[in-house]
Amino acid sequence: MINPENAITLTFLKPIGMRLIIHLNLFIASLIILPAIAVSQSHNYWTRSFNEESSLLSGAVVGGGSGPSAIYYNPANISEVVNSKLSLNASLFSFDFVTMKNALGDGINLSGTKGGIEPRFVSYMIKGKKHPNWSYEIAFLNNENARTELTQSVDKQIDILTEVPGQERYFAFYRYINHFRDDWLCIGGSLKLSERLFLGLGVYVSIKSLNYSNAIDIEAYPTDDSLSGLGYTSTLAYYQDYSYLKFNDYRINGKIGITYKTDAFSLGICITTPSLGGIYSDGKRVNRKESQSNIVDPEAGEMVPDFTVIDYKGKSDVKVSFKTPFSVSAGFMYKLPDGIRTFYSSAEYFAGIDPYKIVETEESPDIAFGAGFSDLVYTDWLTYVSGARPVFNFAVGYSWVLKKDLQLMTGFRTDFNYQKNFDFEELTGYNKIDNINLDLYYITCGLSWNVLGQNIITGLQYSLGRSGDQQQIANLADPVEYSPIEHLPLQGDRSNDMISVYNSISLYFGASFNFGEKDK
Repeated sequence: MINPENAITLTFLKPIGMRLIIHLNLFIASLIILPAIAVSQSHNYWTRSFNEESSLLSGAVVGGGSGPSAIYYNPANISEVVNSKLSLNASLFSFDFVTMKNALGDGINLSGTKGGIEPRFVSYMIKGKKHPNWSYEIAFLNNENARTELTQSVDKQIDILTEVPGQERYFAFYRYINHFRDDWLCIGGSLKLSERLFLGLGVYVSIKSLNYSNAIDIEAYPTDDSLSGLGYTSTLAYYQDYSYLKFNDYRINGKIGITYKTDAFSLGICITTPSLGGIYSDGKRVNRKESQSNIVDPEAGEMVPDFTVIDYKGKSDVKVSFKTPFSVSAGFMYKLPDGIRTFYSSAEYFAGIDPYKIVETEESPDIAFGAGFSDLVYTDWLTYVSGARPVFNFAVGYSWVLKKDLQLMTGFRTDFNYQKNFDFEELTGYNKIDNINLDLYYITCGLSWNVLGQNIITGLQYSLGRSGDQQQIANLADPVEYSPIEHLPLQGDRSNDMISVYNSISLYFGASFNFGEKDK
């Protein structure tokens, strides 16, 4: 029997001159170009880095100090803008290092390194002239861009086939690819209700793109020419498990925020709605194959039935529903009496999501071939499930004005994984989008320069995560012909000896260009 487990309001402003028209065209052009330049899932909510003030403060800016990224953290803080401002990320250099020790058995590790230059954020903040109590912002941002590729092979001579004398060549190949992007198109506004109280609203269209595949191929066959007369050279034991999933899912959600400010401190709260339903999805493809042949169960002393189960669906036949949770965040910003140092803190609670089917389709008839399968109906063979446990993250930040036009910023934040130890309940045996599932921690530091009235941001971020006692992906170090415990051929029983380690260094360089009077 096959186990599937392996398996807002727009306000139109009058033209105020050629300068504004040029800058608006520049912003629109940036929106068009940026998605084409950038390359691309982790199961983490706070992976983002928007590459300006909020990045170097580790996102501890719900209560204030977020700069152009206010549209994301708390739209009430869009009112902080003094004059219209274009903000963009010139470049972000990232170097990621992933190691999964004993992932494919004792001593067989998986590792990967990724380097890239990726634009992530562009926004245009508008300060109204006729309605000074209103401020607006439009933005494109990349909320997440995860790209992981891991491969490994095992090639050795062992005696694994019980019905064939001597040793056989045992060859196994594993490949994992996971490219996930989450891009947001945003529009928001902030209203000054009083001298101290501000209200903000935002509407967001997210485009989530996934390209995922996970495959293992194993073969074992005799290589001794002396066995040819006995008919053994044609014996090939074989197992393959292959999954492929690709889609783009367009969804909408909203934010409402409020901020209370005094001369010494400010408090902010922001509520994010869950995804309000899918707008559209495209690029949908899902494929799954599992096959084995010439496998003997040594304990039973008989052949395990050969089989192949394979199916593919695409386009309108596939339904995608990528849910995102309700969340509430709160933040505090306090200016020390010396007037040059500021402390920031933020926290966000993400509600859980019950297990659900993220990808569904109707299987084709007769997808299974092999002994004993003619009367079986394979349902949910191409179905993938997801879900999330509740997560609480926090961040702290600190800024210090070193001298006029030069400011130091630093911060720390957590990023706890929402699928680590998640209970899929009755959906446990379905296909899942496998991931390393690590809790991550970020340390940031950098400088903000004011040059000729423009803001230049430089800095770096170090990220790390580690998790032990994880179940191995496979056991290729001590394989047997057939494991009656896990019902897997040409593999050994898996243990919880896998250790995953993640390290990343990101170098920031960003800029904000002010139009009108200089910031005071």
